[in-house]
Amino acid sequence: MLEGRNVNLRVAEKEDIPVLLQWFNDAEFQGEYQDFPTQISKVQLEKRMLDPQMQWVDFIIEKKDGTKIGWISHYISSQNFGWIEIGCALVPSERRKGYGTEAVQIMVDYLFLTENIVRIQAVTNVKNVGFQRVLEKDGFKKEGTLRKALYARGKWADGYLYSILREEWKEPKILTKLS
Repeated sequence: MLEGRNVNLRVAEKEDIPVLLQWFNDAEFQGEYQDFPTQISKVQLEKRMLDPQMQWVDFIIEKKDGTKIGWISHYISSQNFGWIEIGCALVPSERRKGYGTEAVQIMVDYLFLTENIVRIQAVTNVKNVGFQRVLEKDGFKKEGTLRKALYARGKWADGYLYSILREEWKEPKILTKLS
């Protein structure tokens, strides 16, 4: 478990598959800017979570009382160049409360403390101002526009590429405990 001030992150387990399926297949959870598949099956999700060949690691975002409020993930976008990419989403009722900002910062702290990487990156729809603010608060810099890089709600959309470099991070900001 990765402990922060207001939320904890824990690696998603097999028993979390039902809630993840519910979230990933819920258009309201996905939001209008997410590029999740329109529907993901239990078999597809289990393969992504449990197959050692897959490069995804899913975490559940929980409030301190254990309430599951969202998902955050990291995945290797290029093994050869030391990049890891992250993505996250919160249930709609828990957005705009600072939980996403804290969850992303915990993940950044964790990845730079445990992985031999030089950068963490995220791609967001150019219209997703909320996630852009989260990334910027957490020290990410906008690098540029990826034209027609995201597919959501039946349309191709441009995305912004954000990153934070190890030398920009320097030390943990939020992570209070690795347990």
